[in-house]
Amino acid sequence: MNNTRAAKRYAKAFLSITKSENDLSIMFKDMSSVKKAFEQSQELKLFIDSKVIKETDKVETLKTVFPDLSTYSINLLNHIMNSGRIDLFDDVAKCFVELYNEKMGNQNVTLISASKLSETILTEIKSKVKSLTSKNVYLTNKVDKNLIGGFILKVGDKQYDASFKQQLKNLEQEIFNTSIQ
Repeated sequence: MNNTRAAKRYAKAFLSITKSENDLSIMFKDMSSVKKAFEQSQELKLFIDSKVIKETDKVETLKTVFPDLSTYSINLLNHIMNSGRIDLFDDVAKCFVELYNEKMGNQNVTLISASKLSETILTEIKSKVKSLTSKNVYLTNKVDKNLIGGFILKVGDKQYDASFKQQLKNLEQEIFNTSIQ
């Protein structure tokens, strides 16, 4: 909890230093690539969280892993290292991306379905979510064969589960509750 709060403070400060839309977009690109790398590599997360490895070694390694970071991002990296909080770098990146999306009116939406959906259906769902949220919608379609049918729609921290799997669970629970009475 404290790490997330501290990471959010660093991300807010990082966001507030932007002088132009171009700077903001460069910083977003940097933090998005950092976030993605940490999500894809458990080893990178373990490395950054290690108490054995020196902070300066961590920063030099991160500069090698992310050679295209802007001056702003390098300065952030050096600042959190000097503060002894280099282990927050991935959390800061994640918080920055969230704050950026909030500021720009972007909404990431995940649609999980039993099979790949056509572009027409995805476009229709995207426009419906856009009309409900009044935000720019970025839709990702994931396939989960275990759903049997239907879909799960995740919008921000809300989830609408209209999958057959969930309906069967609900039916099973209803039958179980009826048989007890």
